[in-house]
Amino acid sequence: MTAVMVTGGLGFVGRHLVGELADAGSTVVSYNRDYAESDRGQVVTVQGELFDIPRLVRTLQRYDVERILHTAAMSHPELSVDLPVTTFAANVQGTLSLFEAARLAGVRRIVNFSSECAYGHQEVDLVRESAQVRPTTPYGVTKVTTELLGDVYGDLYGLDVISLRITEVYGPGNPMPEVLKDMIVAATRARPFRLDGGGDHRFQFVHVQDVTAAALAAAGVERAAQRVYNVTGGRQVSLFEAADIVRTAVPGADIVIGPGQIGTLDRQGPYDITAAARDLRYRPRWGLEDGVQHYAEWLSDHPR
Repeated sequence: MTAVMVTGGLGFVGRHLVGELADAGSTVVSYNRDYAESDRGQVVTVQGELFDIPRLVRTLQRYDVERILHTAAMSHPELSVDLPVTTFAANVQGTLSLFEAARLAGVRRIVNFSSECAYGHQEVDLVRESAQVRPTTPYGVTKVTTELLGDVYGDLYGLDVISLRITEVYGPGNPMPEVLKDMIVAATRARPFRLDGGGDHRFQFVHVQDVTAAALAAAGVERAAQRVYNVTGGRQVSLFEAADIVRTAVPGADIVIGPGQIGTLDRQGPYDITAAARDLRYRPRWGLEDGVQHYAEWLSDHPR
């Protein structure tokens, strides 16, 4: 029986992918730099670095891996400003090593997790995949680089790489700093949330379960018409509007945000997901109100 590998299977989105695949009865190889164990019979945990090509090849061959969901990365654009070398080593060298191992092992399909940060500033009516990429952080540059590596490995070696440009992900299990998460955490802990500015900054949040659905669809589609797809949630909202949604989900939430933009984040218009809907049959299932409500309830049940 063939298997699916999830790199970064202990991470935020990776855990959801491993769980969904295991629930569907698939054999899953969770590949991580940290040691882990699983009590699920379908899940195999493997400790290893992405740059260890021999270990990757042995793992892919041993478990007859046919598809890879590549989520492992240094995953925060603002942190990459302080850690550019570390970010490049993890994201670019790691992804190159994975692609090379997949080529040597004969893997059919890789779903590469890219990011909205590939676009940089896109103050347009609709952000389409055809837009010129102009990243503004080291992290964004690494994501563009992995997309280009995917193109080259496809053209030269026949590796089938689909990259997903994913917007701001939220939902249960997120360990990273993220403005919507930080608001909801403060509200559920009965703590004030203060931000001097940024209320006018616009986001198109996407629930982690919708990202999981898009990635699984990309892994399973027989043939894709393009190599890069936008993946996002529903409507775009300002941070002011997001704060109102949190206040509705958690009555009494003490949130004060000043006006203006968030200078460290890209300013972008709403995303076009027509291609993902057409080719991957992807449509977000979580509206922001329902997603925030669900996340707030989950946080209340998981105080740590």
